[in-house]
Amino acid sequence: MTDVHSIRAATLEDLPTLETIAVAAGMFTPEDVGMLSEQFRAAGEDDHWLVLEADGTVVGGVYYAPEPFADRMWNLYFIAVSPQQQGHGYGQKLIRFVEDTLAGRGSDVARTMIIHTSSTDAYVGSRAFYTRLGYAEEARIRQFYGPDDHQVVFWKSLVPDA
Repeated sequence: MTDVHSIRAATLEDLPTLETIAVAAGMFTPEDVGMLSEQFRAAGEDDHWLVLEADGTVVGGVYYAPEPFADRMWNLYFIAVSPQQQGHGYGQKLIRFVEDTLAGRGSDVARTMIIHTSSTDAYVGSRAFYTRLGYAEEARIRQFYGPDDHQVVFWKSLVPDA
């Protein structure tokens, strides 16, 4: 079967699928997935919430937004791909789409992207993934998420030759 994929703005109808993917991928517990719903509803249906469909089925999603108190800095707040669909390059396609979208808006809109993640062993793959995509580990904030669970901040320039 040929993989036909597309990336589009997420809608409220996609929210249950995104919640299911976030729990299955280990990003949220079933008890905590409501935080994702709150963020989605607060943002509204804008072009910063995206889903990736493969063969007509939503298999991943991403949320990014500008950092409100920084100059043209953007945050990648959420990215998840269904565990059954991981390894097909969908996460990379989502991040590249976001980067290309921001770069296409010009350096007067986007300068850098940062990604926050956990230092725990459960996120070793995520940290390696960000590194492979050209993100550099910029900082660690000790015990951010809890004891022995530090926040790791990755950084990447979105401006060529910067």
